[in-house]
Amino acid sequence: DLNKDEIENKLLNESVDSTLSSRPDEEGKINPITQTIAEVTKIFQKMGFKTALGPDIEDDYHNFTALNIPPEHPARQLHDTFYFKKDKNNEQKLLRTHTSPVQIRALREYGAPLRVVAPGRVFRQETQDATHDHTFHQMEGLVVDRGVGVPHMLHAMETLIEGLFDRSLETRLRPGYFPFVEPGFELDARCPFCQTGCRVCKRTRWIELLPCGLVHPNVLRAGGLDPDEWGGFAFGLGLSRLVMLRHNIDDVRHLLGGDVRFLEQF
Repeated sequence: DLNKDEIENKLLNESVDSTLSSRPDEEGKINPITQTIAEVTKIFQKMGFKTALGPDIEDDYHNFTALNIPPEHPARQLHDTFYFKKDKNNEQKLLRTHTSPVQIRALREYGAPLRVVAPGRVFRQETQDATHDHTFHQMEGLVVDRGVGVPHMLHAMETLIEGLFDRSLETRLRPGYFPFVEPGFELDARCPFCQTGCRVCKRTRWIELLPCGLVHPNVLRAGGLDPDEWGGFAFGLGLSRLVMLRHNIDDVRHLLGGDVRFLEQF
């Protein structure tokens, strides 16, 4: 004696009950990138960092201009960046090429002092091979406060390394150029996998870990701060590369390939 709507609801409820009571033949696995993001974020949370996220689709200002990247910089060219067609307002959006735009958004939203990390996907015009992909993951880090210098940056980086590899590693700084920091550095760490050289460190006993540096005054201005009053440091951690390094993965394309056989190992 049920009407049509009552019959449909009864069948739907029975279907839902059946789905909830059944178990899959195999359990899903968490991608190692997601695992690493959670682990690294936890390390920084213990140091007082908050987590911030930004949009995958960015504008030119946040992705380039506010980060002191000049108009002639190669990163702005079509061979490096995915651009969308211009909209009716003649504005051209793009897929963000790094997580650094979150620096500006976080400064504008939270002000200073600030400690923030920003994990997420980034996109580049790359020819896919074992070490390059058009989509990969980074984590941006930013500290802004009064009296911040290179020693504070080194302490944070060494704390991160110790948390990742469960022991302290010797580190070194090499000069590096990045428009949004001055001075800029490349931070290397002693290879945690060998004593005399191996494939991971290319027989050098050093692994390139992350670029970093003191925040450029122009970036502080773009974030609404006076660089005469505030200073800070920033760093960029290649999460995809870190996952490959820690798990001895030889092809970056495995990470986003969707092969369950690969994910089952984690």
